[in-house]
Amino acid sequence: MLAVILAAGKGKRLKEVTKEIPKCLIEIGGKSIIERQIEILKKNGINEIYVVVGYKAGEVKNRLNGKVRFILNKEYEETDNLYSLYLAKDFVKGKEFILLNGDTVFDEEIIKNLMKEGNHIPVDKKHYDKEELKIKGKNIAEKILPKNASREESNGSTIGIFKFSSNASELLFNEIEELIKKGVKNKWFEYAINKILSKTNFYINDVSQFNWIEIDTMQDLKKARRIWK
Repeated sequence: MLAVILAAGKGKRLKEVTKEIPKCLIEIGGKSIIERQIEILKKNGINEIYVVVGYKAGEVKNRLNGKVRFILNKEYEETDNLYSLYLAKDFVKGKEFILLNGDTVFDEEIIKNLMKEGNHIPVDKKHYDKEELKIKGKNIAEKILPKNASREESNGSTIGIFKFSSNASELLFNEIEELIKKGVKNKWFEYAINKILSKTNFYINDVSQFNWIEIDTMQDLKKARRIWK
C-alpha cells in the first residue's frame, strides 16, 4: 500500500508560525506534524510515501530527505489540494493508497484500522464544529457535506484521511483528470470523492474513541500540544 500526504499549502490562519516554517513542520510533542504521520505510516508497513510540497518546499525536503518521495506543486498559491492530488496521478492512480492532509495529527490506531481491504473514511461521529467537512451516512458514505452542514443532516466529521482500494483509486483519478481538463483546480479533493461515492462503497470508520485534530488555527495547535505532550 502507498500513502500520499498533501503538504503544499501556506497555512494562512497560522501565519504567525507559518511565516517561518511550513505548517507540516510545526512541532507537536517533540515531532513535526508530518514526521509524526510518516512514523505511524511506516510502523504499519507503508514505506512508499509521496509528499506533495509547495510553500517552503525546500525546508520540507531538507527535513524529510531520504524518508519519502516528493512531488512539487509549483502552483500552490493559485490552486487547492485537488490539484496537489492530481500531480500524484502517475505514481498512485490505480493503486491502493491512503490519503492524508499534511496538517492532521492523530493516534496510530486510526491508521491501523485502515489496513484492510476496501474503501474507508475515518469519521468522528461525536465531533461537530464548523472547521471540518461532514459525512452523511451511518455505515456507508452517501455524501460529503460542507463544513456548515447541520448536526441533523450529518453523521459526523471527516478528519482529513481517506483509504482507497485500487478500483476506487482508478475512479478517483479519472474524475480528477476530467475536472482538471475543465480548468477546475481550486476545489478540495473531497469534491472529486463525492462524485465517485455512487460508483463504489466507502465504509465509515468511527474514530470517536481516538485522538485527532486538524491544525488550522492557533487554538488547534494549543489543543494538540496539550494532547500530545
